[in-house]
Amino acid sequence: MNKKLFNILLSAGFLLLIFGVFFFYLFAGKNQVSILESRNLAQKPDFSADAVSTGDYMKKWDVFFNDQFPRRDAFTELNMRVNQLALGQDVYKDVYVAPDGYLLTKVEQYTKADAKKIADRVNNVGQSLQKMDVKTSLVLVPNKSTVFEAKFPTYYPSFGREGYERLMPMINEKYVQNIDISQILYKNKNKANMFFYTDHHWQATAAFLASEKVTKEMNPGVKQLTMADWTWKLEGLPFYGSDARKTTSALVSKSDQVMVAEQKHLSAPYKLDVIKEQRDSLYVKSRLTDPAVYANRYTTYIGTDYPEAHIQTPNPLTNKNLLIFKDSYANAFIQFIAPYYANVHVLDLRYYKNLDLQAYVKKYDIDQALLFFNNNSIYATPQLTTFE
Repeated sequence: MNKKLFNILLSAGFLLLIFGVFFFYLFAGKNQVSILESRNLAQKPDFSADAVSTGDYMKKWDVFFNDQFPRRDAFTELNMRVNQLALGQDVYKDVYVAPDGYLLTKVEQYTKADAKKIADRVNNVGQSLQKMDVKTSLVLVPNKSTVFEAKFPTYYPSFGREGYERLMPMINEKYVQNIDISQILYKNKNKANMFFYTDHHWQATAAFLASEKVTKEMNPGVKQLTMADWTWKLEGLPFYGSDARKTTSALVSKSDQVMVAEQKHLSAPYKLDVIKEQRDSLYVKSRLTDPAVYANRYTTYIGTDYPEAHIQTPNPLTNKNLLIFKDSYANAFIQFIAPYYANVHVLDLRYYKNLDLQAYVKKYDIDQALLFFNNNSIYATPQLTTFE
């Protein structure tokens, strides 16, 4: 092949690549959402003279090209794999990839002043509820990274236990019953299906073990249900959870399934009301078969983090009404405390705004309140403990 022909073929190939990608962007179906990145992707910008004059139009095109690049997720995963093999990378964003397959999100270090600020909020709401004859309990869950904190290397430390142990003694037992479940989780951490490998949440198994202590301390003398009162089964398609969405599947050695626990001997289904939707189940089983490899299957428990939810128990062990303030860790737990109450009312203060606590307690005739958060979110998300 002579040099002139080679140059012509090289130029033609280059132009074909350029125009091929260009026409792909113009005419191919556009991706709306990146599950891997948990965000909406940029769409083709609308033309306007103002946008052109300010330069915004071309900037939006640049973002559009980047977001809609063919096989974008595949290239992202390839890049991570190269970094792992060539550079030995085992930390990506804030996630450490442990040799045994666990992906662990680092817990930041918080100060004594941070802990005191949170404790004051918790103690104050407990005091307010006490004046309304409502008993308040706190469950602070050591999250996955805290339970497995010893797995973190010295060059990438996590501070979950430090924050947990700093906050717990500041809770005033005069106003708030402080239920410590940490030793239960530490003792049983190596049992099967306690925590997801690739998601930052716990499984139903861990939530149940915690619930045994919680329900006993909140309702002493009431009949306690055991693990035998539920059927236990791993269900659904394998998936990669929230931590894997940060590292990509390139750094994942183990996938996950959801542990489904279904209560036996019910006279009728649970009634779940999330304002715009009513269901006869505390599970959303359709999430188990979503084919997306990065699907958020933790939402099988309850659904999502609704601002407000109401649960009616078919054959409760007491006639009390419970109010839960929660983060997402409560989603796998609620099914195990619901049998002890006639009605369970759930508020997620990240999304439920303008709470009038006194009015809410009166409206739903609340007998007990439970503050249920994991030890990272209670520090990192002030809205969870902003009760006024």
